[in-house]
This record gives sequence, structure tokens and C-alpha cells, in this order.
Amino acid sequence: GIAVVLAVVVMAGACANPEAGTPPVGDTPAGDASGRPGPQPGGAPGQGADTGACREAATGPREYGYTSRAGTDANLTSLDVWLPAGCGPAPAVVWVHGGGWSRGDKASGNVAALADLVNDLGAALVSVNYRLSAPGTGVQWPDHGNDVAAALAWLATQGPAVGVDPRRMALVGHSAGGHLVAVAGTDPALLARAGADPEAVGCVVALDSAATVLDAGNPLHAAAFGTDPAVLAGASPLVLVERNGAPPAEFLVVARGRPARVAAQRSFADAITAAGGTATFVDANPLDHAGVASALGRDGDGVVTPAVRDVLDRCLAP
Repeated sequence: GIAVVLAVVVMAGACANPEAGTPPVGDTPAGDASGRPGPQPGGAPGQGADTGACREAATGPREYGYTSRAGTDANLTSLDVWLPAGCGPAPAVVWVHGGGWSRGDKASGNVAALADLVNDLGAALVSVNYRLSAPGTGVQWPDHGNDVAAALAWLATQGPAVGVDPRRMALVGHSAGGHLVAVAGTDPALLARAGADPEAVGCVVALDSAATVLDAGNPLHAAAFGTDPAVLAGASPLVLVERNGAPPAEFLVVARGRPARVAAQRSFADAITAAGGTATFVDANPLDHAGVASALGRDGDGVVTPAVRDVLDRCLAP
């Protein structure tokens, strides 16, 4: 297997950004059914982390804060790092959870099984949290995108100290997370403003995001992005391809559901190809929306896992 890391987008560490350098998040949740412990405080980058030394077994998760936001729960700007057995920093796959931009957590869903999958490939998982547009928080776009970009910028400076190679990264997300990684992959300026290198992202996997074009008439979209047509367009992956041309990263777009929903996401993949980029589309029916995420890494899955493994093999290979 290849050395792959599922890395979560976050930004911590002492770098030029004045918000960087936050300590590890405090409380440590209990372990899960996989037998893995809950996230352990990671300490300062390089302290307690398995970095350049060889690891006899997979380790993690270790939890780090990637930035500090005034009035924001530190958990929302934190990430968990799961390192594989092996030596030295590993390439990074950034996992971004879903939840309608208003709920969810880096430890939710089948993240432990996902960590096992990538660890078996010789990879590390870094799973990211970001600010959520829950009622009363005042959080709206571009807050979510800025957090994802900040996480990538943190990895660029602090990744090697926590066992991650920031020169080779993949972004993987489901639902709202699939939308966020699609924006990060089609809007280089978003990453560059945060100090991240868009060219370091080798591939993007968007799992059933169904948000290639945001709509003010959709209550979920309006709650997280508002209703300003310019803002909605600037956060729509299909529009970003039309504006910016082919993204530098290879894309895998996975969709399921009714014909119109599938067709919209297929059109996004087709637009990347037409612009001169590389994109693959997978119809994941008859899986349901949650099933697309839970299938990833599951024994016997013949739809989602093989396609994701194939694109990661290509984009993260030395």
C-alpha cells in the first residue's frame, strides 16, 4: 500500500498568523467500538507526536488546535491525527465531515474505521473540525471555508512536526464536507489567502455533496451562506470552475439519489474535464446519503471504496 494520510484541515502552531499557536484541546473523549482510545492531547507540535522516528504500530488519535477564533469553542478549530505504522512523515488526506454546515464532528460517523483503512495503506488520517452555522452562532460563509484553508496552512508549517508530509495531500469530504473540499479544490485564492499551497493538493474526493451550485431558495444553503447572489456564486464549485478554469487537483465526484441530483453532480465533473482538468464520476446508487460515507472502508463495499482507493493511489504516490 501507499503511504497515505487522512489529514484534517486545521491551522494551529506558531506561524506567521497571529491566531496560530493554540494549545491542544482539553477534554479527552472515551474510546469507541473499534478499540481505539479517544483523542489524546497532542501537546505542542513535535512533543509526544511520532514524527521522524519509526512507529511499530499505528498511533492516535492525537488532538491539536489549529487556530484560535474569538468566542469560538476550541473544539471547533481542532483536528485529530491518526498516524500509520512506518517511518517519517506521511502524505495527507484531509477528511472534512458533513452535517449541513451546522452540525457534525471530526470524531463522528465511521472515522475510526476510516483511520484503520488508511493506516492499513501506510497512511495517516487527520480529521478536521470547523465552525458551524448552528442557530444563534452568527457563523456563515466564508467562515467554514476559511477554517478549512487555515487547517491546510497549519499543516504546511506544522505538519512535519506531527508526522504529516504537507507536500502531498488529498482532500476528502462527505455532504457539506464534500462541498467544502470541492470549493478548496476549485478556488486557489481561498487557500493562498490563508498561506496554504493549492499545488500541494493532489486530489479531491467529494462524496455526495449535492451543492455544486448554491441556491438562495434552499433553506439549508441560506442558513449557512445567506442569500446574496454574489456570495452564493462565489461558494459554488461549478461556478468556480467556470471562473477559474481547470483545478490543479484530480477530482472524484460520487453521487446518488434521484436522476436530477445525480445529473447535477455529473455536470460538475464534466465541467472540470471540459476545462482541461481530470475528474471521474461514480454513481453510488442504490446507497442512501449516509450510506455513501459509511461504505468508505467497509468490507465488501464495491462502489465507493475502490474508487477512492484508486484516486488516492495516483495522487499520493511518491
